[in-house]
Amino acid sequence: MNYYEILNIERNADTSAIKRAYFSAVKIHSPDKDPEGFKAIRLAYETLCDQKKRSEYDSYFVLTGEMQNKLLAAREMIRENRYKQAADFLTGLIETNSDSEKQLSLFPPEHPENFYAETKRLLAEVLWYMKKNGEAKKICEELLKKNPSDAETLLLLAEIAAAAGHKEKAAMYFNEAANAAPLNARIWSAYMYYTLDHAHNRVHIIFKRAMKHDINMFRDDYILYLIVLSKEKKFSDKKYLQYCDKFAEYFLLDKNHDEKVYENLLNFISHIIDKEENIPFLKKILPVLENSRHRKDNDKEIFEAIRTTFIIHKLKSDKRIHEVLIDMTIFFLTENTDKDELLGMECFIVSELSDLRPSIKVLKNEYLDFFKLNQAFYLDVLNEKKETYLIDKYIGKFKKLKSSSKNDLNDDFDERNELTQVIRSSPKIGRNDPCPCGSGKKHKKCCGR
Repeated sequence: MNYYEILNIERNADTSAIKRAYFSAVKIHSPDKDPEGFKAIRLAYETLCDQKKRSEYDSYFVLTGEMQNKLLAAREMIRENRYKQAADFLTGLIETNSDSEKQLSLFPPEHPENFYAETKRLLAEVLWYMKKNGEAKKICEELLKKNPSDAETLLLLAEIAAAAGHKEKAAMYFNEAANAAPLNARIWSAYMYYTLDHAHNRVHIIFKRAMKHDINMFRDDYILYLIVLSKEKKFSDKKYLQYCDKFAEYFLLDKNHDEKVYENLLNFISHIIDKEENIPFLKKILPVLENSRHRKDNDKEIFEAIRTTFIIHKLKSDKRIHEVLIDMTIFFLTENTDKDELLGMECFIVSELSDLRPSIKVLKNEYLDFFKLNQAFYLDVLNEKKETYLIDKYIGKFKKLKSSSKNDLNDDFDERNELTQVIRSSPKIGRNDPCPCGSGKKHKKCCGR
């Protein structure tokens, strides 16, 4: 199969058609499930989307169709893990000795040099798969003597060095490959994964270099945006949000995201959920995430936490809602059980009844679900006839709590309540006095109960 057949497109397909075909093919041959198939698809895509490479490819595709088909046949063998057969097949086309008369006869003068290099590089790749690193390395070094800036060969040498544990050499070859082909996404992806595994302190540096060339560099391996954001804290707020948006863009386009993306995303969310600036990102991805085929029953908690974050953000955005009511809503939504904290908030509200009632009315009229979280208390606050009752009740509660040796109030609670001492707006009503609500009953039998 040639590159056009691999992507199932016509020879005259434009760039948009090539991209659509590529994304369709990747869904079937994903990097995780079919790495060799993905490599073939990726190579076809990169060649046909680059005008210069496509022109060169078309020239030898037409002139040497038989040789091209043989090379593609070798790639098919590799994809099916038939490495020995592929090596024998490729060795039948060329010999590793560049001075061989047989080699010159197989590759006549009109045959493009890059086609020859691709054939030898493919043989080196097969030998590497077969654990024959020395032979593979020798072929690569011979190719680099003829073309020191051969990015694909440099990449293969980097991977061979990395597999052998030669970290410095691997880093050098990755760097040279990236410099030789700064727009080659496959090289940058390989470089990033190597850096993540072996050079943590350089992750943000390599990532920034790739982004300078093209912020969409990792569109085909978009999990890298997420992995880097999870590990690095050295980006500006603007860049951080840009990379979040890029991940979200490609995540939403991927109708068949794999479990690795899903799990990494849930882990990432657990660390950013409390930051208000992440709300737009969370809103974009949540619908897809909730309907993911990888969703598990015990993921319910994280989805509830995200929804709670949206609620809190909505309340904070409504300037009519006093911050203490937002705090109280969060208290109940997060199932907080600290009674001292709740008492502190209620004491504050009672001490500022006239100022807080408008906010509570908004809560009742427009956010009924949140109003119901502490409905009995809110209704008492809104009832002006119970004002004296509430003041007496909470002064008593606070004094009792503060004087109790069994309760250890934290400094914040103590200070807040000291600063919000209640000032009575009317004389204290005795328990046996008539209730000020006008019911005709004694205060202790009515609102004073």
